[in-house]
This record gives sequence, structure tokens and C-alpha cells, in this order.
Amino acid sequence: MKTAQKYLLYISIPLILIVAFLIYNSLFRKTDNGSFPEGGIKTKKDNNRERGGGAKSLPVSVYIADYYQSEDGLMRTGTLVARERVEMASELSGRVVSINFKDGQFVKKGDVLVRLNDDELQAQLRRAEYQYTLLEEKLGRQKILLSKEAVSREDYDQVSTEFNVLKQDIEQLKIKIEKMKITAPFDGVIGFRSISLGAMLMQNSKIATIVDAANLILEFSIPEKYITSNIVGTKADFTLEGISKTYSALVYAIDPEIDVKTRTVMLRARVYNTDGLLKPGRFVKVMLNTKGGALKIFLPNQAVVPNVKGRSVWMVRNGKAEMISIQTGTRTADMMEVLSGVEKGDTIITTGLMQLREGITVTPTNI
Repeated sequence: MKTAQKYLLYISIPLILIVAFLIYNSLFRKTDNGSFPEGGIKTKKDNNRERGGGAKSLPVSVYIADYYQSEDGLMRTGTLVARERVEMASELSGRVVSINFKDGQFVKKGDVLVRLNDDELQAQLRRAEYQYTLLEEKLGRQKILLSKEAVSREDYDQVSTEFNVLKQDIEQLKIKIEKMKITAPFDGVIGFRSISLGAMLMQNSKIATIVDAANLILEFSIPEKYITSNIVGTKADFTLEGISKTYSALVYAIDPEIDVKTRTVMLRARVYNTDGLLKPGRFVKVMLNTKGGALKIFLPNQAVVPNVKGRSVWMVRNGKAEMISIQTGTRTADMMEVLSGVEKGDTIITTGLMQLREGITVTPTNI
């Protein structure tokens, strides 16, 4: 009896283990629909599937390249300068007897700003004028005598020469007297004076600076690649720190030489300071319209990848990611102009760029 029980026990234990294994397999292991093969043994193909092998696709957002009408705004910095600016100085030496302007005053062309003492010159002029009267009368008498052959031609020529020399001396004295008055060369605003009443000015002594504040020039530079554009006659808009208004200027000249260090060329544009808020020397931000209305391809800034060779983008071709080198142009707050490398209709990847590799399968999720 005991022997039969032992045999029954030996037979039942394997049966129990087999039943327990089958129950475990049916509860915790999957079969073919997302499953393992029969018998619960994984194959190499199943392992690859679990690890996300070659069949796995990366979801990405994409942008379809297309042409857009652009103002081709080129953002630069510039400086306002006065169209006319002169440091007034004395041509002659003399003592200051009157100052007829105040610091920062607007003056008109021809206004007498400073007078120097000309008493000595005035005295020389009066003396020369007396001599002129006498010589003029003497020359008249010599002319009559010459017609009657009462004097020689040589005597007449000598008196005539003295008369003409004196006449030129008088003109020279008048010029010197006029130079003792320092006048405004054009309409403008005069700066701080550098002289005092009664001071002795030497030749070329600085008096003050006068600037034409109503007519200004905007100076700024652009990259050399834009030289082929029809820049002259282009409108340039600019803004200043602290002033909300946007001003406009018209480009009228381009420097014939390129700066070899910066590879840029200098432009000048006319500015009319109608409201008087603009000052020479101010720093401005310039937006230049180089090719208004041109159709160009623009891409979102986040799609452009900088690298050691320049810039690139990830493009979808035949369902796979491919990196393409591009040349870029102007940039706005959100978009980047593409000069070459991308054509209309190309699918550009805009998200997941850090996970991309050449040839990886991608799936566009939104455009």
C-alpha cells in the first residue's frame, strides 16, 4: 500500500507542475496578436520588435516650403550726422568787441556772430581813400597833358600805376575789415562759444561750432552681397531709443569702396528733421528695404541648424530624414530667408531635431 502511494505521488507532482505552467502561460504571456509564439519562447524577431528596431518611426512636425512676398528688410545700425557742420574760427587776429549769439541759438546765413576790433584797419582805409582822391585828380591832369604832349608817356604811366596800386590796397583793406566780422555760413544751430568778450583772438582760434540740424544724413553700412541691388533711391526706415516714432530716409549715395575688414559698404540717406527731435550723432536702428515685393522662400527659425560649415535643415525625403546644407539671407523675429538648398514644396522638419539621424524613418504628425 505504501509503495502504491509513493508511485502515485511521483506521477502527480510532474502533472501538477505541467498544469501550473500552462495556467501561468495563459494568464501572463501573450500570443501572436502582440504576442510570443506558442510555447512562450521569444524569437530574435520579437526581441527586435520590443527594442524598437528598424521599423520604428519618429513622429515630427514639418513645414512645407513655399514662396512668400517679402519686404526684404535688412536690419542694421547707423548714425545721424549733420549735412553741414563747421567749426568757425577767426581768419585774422584781433580783440573781441561784440558777441551776438547765445549758446544753442538758431542763426541765419549772413548773421554777424562776432566782431573784432578793426579801428586800425579803418584808419588805414580812410588814409588810403584820401590818397586815392588826390591820385585820381592827378591822373586826370596827366591825361590832359599827355593829349597835348606836355608830359611824356612814361610820366603818365607812372601816375597811372600808382593810382591802380592804391585802388587795390583799398580793396584789400575792405576785405580785411569784412573779415573782422565773423558771420554764419548757413542756417543752423550754433553750439557753445569758446571765446569771451574782450579776449584776444589769434588767427584760426576756434569760436563755436554751427550745424545744420534741419537737414541730416543717416550713415549706415550693409553687407557687400547687397551691392548688386538697386540701393540708391531705396527708402530706409529707422527708430531711436526713447522715441516711439518711426522716421524715413531716402538713400542718395553709396560709397565706391568696400571696407575690406568688415566686407561692408557705407550708405548715406537724406533725413529731414521736421519735428526737431533728431540730433546729429544719435545712434539709430535701420530697416532697409532692398528688394520690396520679391518672392522668396522663408523657413521657421527653429528649423535651421547651425554647424561648423554654415547652416542646415532636416528634410523629409521618401519618408526618411536627410540633412541639407543651405545658404541663408535676412532674418526676422520668426523666419529665416533661404537663398539656396531648399525649393518650393520641400518638407522641412521643425521639431525633434536632436533625435534625428541620417536615414531615420520619420512620420509627419502636423504641418
